[in-house]
Amino acid sequence: MRKLLDSFVGFASRWLARIFFRELEVVGRDRLPASGPLIVVANHVNSLVDPLLLLAAAGRPLRFLGKSTLWQNPFLVPVLSLAAVIPVYRRQDEGVDPAQNRETFARCHELLAKGGAIALFPEGISHNEPALAPLKTGAARIALEAEERFGPLGVKIVPVGLVFDAKEEFRSRALVEIGQPFGVEAELEQAKSAPQEASRALTGRIDQALHRVTLNYRSWGEAALIGRAADLFGRRTLAMPGERMFREDLELQRTLIDGFAELAGRYPAETRATAEAVESYDRLLRAARLRDDQVAARYPVPGVARYLLRRLALFVAGLPLGLAGALLNWLPYRLAGTVSRRLGTLPDLKATYKLFPSLLLFPLFWAGEAWLAGHYFGRWAALATLVAAPLLGYGAMRLNDRRESFWAEVRAYWLLSTRTGVALELARRRERAFAAVARLAELARTKPAPPEIDPANPI
Repeated sequence: MRKLLDSFVGFASRWLARIFFRELEVVGRDRLPASGPLIVVANHVNSLVDPLLLLAAAGRPLRFLGKSTLWQNPFLVPVLSLAAVIPVYRRQDEGVDPAQNRETFARCHELLAKGGAIALFPEGISHNEPALAPLKTGAARIALEAEERFGPLGVKIVPVGLVFDAKEEFRSRALVEIGQPFGVEAELEQAKSAPQEASRALTGRIDQALHRVTLNYRSWGEAALIGRAADLFGRRTLAMPGERMFREDLELQRTLIDGFAELAGRYPAETRATAEAVESYDRLLRAARLRDDQVAARYPVPGVARYLLRRLALFVAGLPLGLAGALLNWLPYRLAGTVSRRLGTLPDLKATYKLFPSLLLFPLFWAGEAWLAGHYFGRWAALATLVAAPLLGYGAMRLNDRRESFWAEVRAYWLLSTRTGVALELARRRERAFAAVARLAELARTKPAPPEIDPANPI
């Protein structure tokens, strides 16, 4: 029975992720061991959406550790039971006895001894900071204690980075990057004589591994600067606008993050000038509500004509079914949005309050619509409505994606073609910013000369 439930949870997670995110990229899926005792550790920036993404990407059952206060929400209890989430009793939660974690850890040890996989977020909280929070030692302790109790097990730890372009928005983009698995043999030997030091040492290795698969900035201002610099450096010109793969952006951003602090120390004037040029371009770009790839595009007439004809044909062909899907799903969609606006007051909670109320609202409305259809037109109409409502809703969502994308591109082309002053200023600022970023990249490749040694005073 548990295997059947795990299969359902995995299937449902993949479909929910596909519905909520317009694009979901998974990097390094083959690095995740398909069997054997495993601890998956990930950054935690998007509340309950984070475990959904891990389940969607893992390809094997995961047992999550979740804060015990989640069980106080009656709407979440069925989901937590279905996914077999293991409660963690945090010291900072009111009315919670941390001593109960002995049972939690014992369950984790036994699960690993059976070759299972657990998943947890070692930061201990979901947050909105631009870098990883300090890690708790729970993952390290579970791994080392399981080996001590039941070993040798060969427990592996796999770091996973979760990255979002706009985590609070429906139909945005996300990336799951799975890092290289590693064992705990070195710390296990140390744990025989100094268990606390071994846990801290292993936690340090987990921290390093997570830094390699996440983006870590010193501030959100630096994040915006480096993100725009990656846009510029990644494409000088384009024929037609189009977003790059998410993973390509991340690789560029990591390169820039690694060198930015060093360059600021070595070349402060050039770094400040680059930041000013990029920020000047970014301000005008946001004011015009345009993307960088739209400004970089040349828009050849044949390419524009092909784009218009193809998109219009797809939109017209899908319009009847899309309208039917919108009609059947409009009310629960609006209600879910209202819940998110009222309850999702923090950026890391907005997506959760959009997604999880929808799990209740949409099926309820589909059942109600099916009942109405059956009441007035018979049981076959009820069955048809129950099947058609979710399918047509998905089609309406995809059609709306195309509509929004189409009008965004039409607006960009129209603005850049008719507002020549704005277009020229954007092009000028973009070229200036590109040249500044290219100059900084050239300086980064230049190794600083070693200091001269005075022969008379060599020390």
